[in-house]
Amino acid sequence: MRSTRKTIHQWIYIGGLTLLAIGLPSSVFLMSVSQIILFLNWLAEGNIHTKARRFFQHKAALIFASIYLVHIIALFYSSNWDYGISTLRTRLPIFLLTFVVVSSDPIPNGSKKWILLAFSAAITIVSFFSVHTYLSGAYIDYRELSPFISHIRLSLMVALSVYLLLYLARDAFRDQVFWSRLSFGLAAWHIIYLFLLHSLSGIIVFIAMLLVLAIKTALSRNVLRRRIAITGILLCVASGISLSAFLWQNVTREVQTDLAELDEYSAQGNPYMHDKGRHLRENGHLVYIYIAEEELRDAWNSRSALDFYGHDRRGDPIKDVLYRYMTSMGLRKDVDGLSRLSDSDVEAIEQGVTNVLYTHWPWMLTRLHQTMWELQHYRITGDPSGHTLSQRMAFWQAAWEAIRKKPLMGWGTGDIREAAHYGLQQIDSPLTFERWMKPHNQYLSFAVLFGIPGALWILFAMVYPAKMTDRFRHFPFLAFFVILSISMLNEDTIDTQAGLSFFVFFCNYFLFLKETPVKKPKEQNNGRTGD
Repeated sequence: MRSTRKTIHQWIYIGGLTLLAIGLPSSVFLMSVSQIILFLNWLAEGNIHTKARRFFQHKAALIFASIYLVHIIALFYSSNWDYGISTLRTRLPIFLLTFVVVSSDPIPNGSKKWILLAFSAAITIVSFFSVHTYLSGAYIDYRELSPFISHIRLSLMVALSVYLLLYLARDAFRDQVFWSRLSFGLAAWHIIYLFLLHSLSGIIVFIAMLLVLAIKTALSRNVLRRRIAITGILLCVASGISLSAFLWQNVTREVQTDLAELDEYSAQGNPYMHDKGRHLRENGHLVYIYIAEEELRDAWNSRSALDFYGHDRRGDPIKDVLYRYMTSMGLRKDVDGLSRLSDSDVEAIEQGVTNVLYTHWPWMLTRLHQTMWELQHYRITGDPSGHTLSQRMAFWQAAWEAIRKKPLMGWGTGDIREAAHYGLQQIDSPLTFERWMKPHNQYLSFAVLFGIPGALWILFAMVYPAKMTDRFRHFPFLAFFVILSISMLNEDTIDTQAGLSFFVFFCNYFLFLKETPVKKPKEQNNGRTGD
């Protein structure tokens, strides 16, 4: 009876972990419910004293769980206790899930791989929803292709899933042909899905892990593999430099215009507006010259259902999009210029497309060009408003000012907004402070909240347990760690429930979740009896 009861609790435990793995890409609700199930099952199982002693004797787990202790300590000198307590609730799994996993008995041998497969299967199901939305065209922004969690968090999970599936196919299911082939097939589909999501962050971490693997291969003893890896790395670096140079040249080139000899009137006799002090360009042409606003307005409104002074389908002022798009074609912003736009051009402008090149470039090339244009815009104007990367740069500068103000103790667990507001004021940013504004860099967030010593301790607590358990040699964990570490450069990755659950679940899965060791058969003694 006792054995049966133990088995039931063990299967509930495995089921809770599997449910959490399924919920990561698909449901915030499942993330919460699964962890509640795990904790209630832990309580109902009993033997609490023995299990608690098991946790407190596990040095690596204590170091990892101390990340939560840093949050608790920093709450006491935080001025915003409401937000601080809310943060503690959000990050409770750092301690609670670790406590449950480390103190629980090992799961049956061979069951861990099925949890990974469940995670990848959940991503596959989510991908079907995304593909349906994509094919139906019922979206405006590519972020809408992630129906259940953040677009960026999902792309990180898809990137990780590719490497997990390759591991399952090559190692865990090596002797199981069907599951091995299925894992390879899903890995191929997830690579396609990653690019369909149009998440530059996800693709960057995916490629970064490929480079890590290439570097490891380049350091191997196999001469052929080493040469192939080195050639691949050199080609990748050369391609990246060439592409970046091409795009930067396009963004920064200048078509020479004699500002002293600009025409004053359009062919319709209307005066042009020339803002010679604004130096923004599209494909080398100045955007804010040769603007006959009134005639352009009337001509636009006669061709489009979207008002000239309204917004495009992305919510941006359509007038500004129109100016940039026409400039990218080398057209004057007047009736004659508008007449040269095709119906597809008008539709592209309504969709928020700002450069004619984007209508025939691959999306990734377009996204890289947009990023460089944002950098150039920020460099010229100093205004990051409305642009993802330049806003992040402003947030990073603001975070650094906040760190300089309180470098040792930080601002406290609840004061991230106060720190961001202070930093933006210090750099005289034109951004109007909003409650969602944060550093968008997890490393800077740690330093802002807990000071430089606290941030260094958290990084130590993330790395040292893996070093203690020798996990950096384990391919799936290495993939997870690389993806997580790079994502934290431009995202507050663990500030959302999905991101935190992703971080805590896989740290526990790779570092602390154990399987029952396989019992080795007793060696035969060739018919001789022991002494």
